[in-house]
Amino acid sequence: MGVAEDIIAARVYGAVRCGLSSQHAETVPELAREFGLHDELSCYKEIDEAAARHLVWRVLHRDMAYNTEIMPDARAAELTDRFLAQFGPGTRYFTNGTWHLLPVAEAGRVIAGASWDPVTDATFDTGVLAISRECSGCVWAMDED
Repeated sequence: MGVAEDIIAARVYGAVRCGLSSQHAETVPELAREFGLHDELSCYKEIDEAAARHLVWRVLHRDMAYNTEIMPDARAAELTDRFLAQFGPGTRYFTNGTWHLLPVAEAGRVIAGASWDPVTDATFDTGVLAISRECSGCVWAMDED
């Protein structure tokens, strides 16, 4: 199996859309459309590779609704590495929110958590769109509460 199939099989909760583009997607809306995501450009913000790596790991490791472990940290990291290894230098990464940032806590309470612009009909959704000169791809998770 390829990495996309491994990710889909391993993320047993919620739903995930993952794979390489069948065409060379030049724009975020084109790539989003190919994976069944809303194509409104204003929903997507560019992030760097470190943020993309953390975000892919995060949505593979834990669900968004309850922060429940989906797969062990090491397995999520291995799948993240394999997914991102498909893209070369100069890859641009896009997401729809702030799931890649750590929550802000005070006195043991979260006072600021993730925010996002929904791009599916799911209650929670986020992921990474990757666009490089060689190929483009997507890993996008959707969870319900």
